[in-house]
Amino acid sequence: MTKDDDVARLAEIKTFRGMRHRSGHKVRGQRLRSNGRRGSALGVQRKK
Repeated sequence: MTKDDDVARLAEIKTFRGMRHRSGHKVRGQRLRSNGRRGSALGVQRKK
């Protein structure tokens, strides 16, 4: 079995880990609010 098969099996039987994988969240208990944010943040526009 490959890693993809394992993840698909977890999602299929609706385990917590499978749902986290499917939604794209961290799986192993890392914090989500402040760490590992994706993309670049846009700054505030300056007055002209």
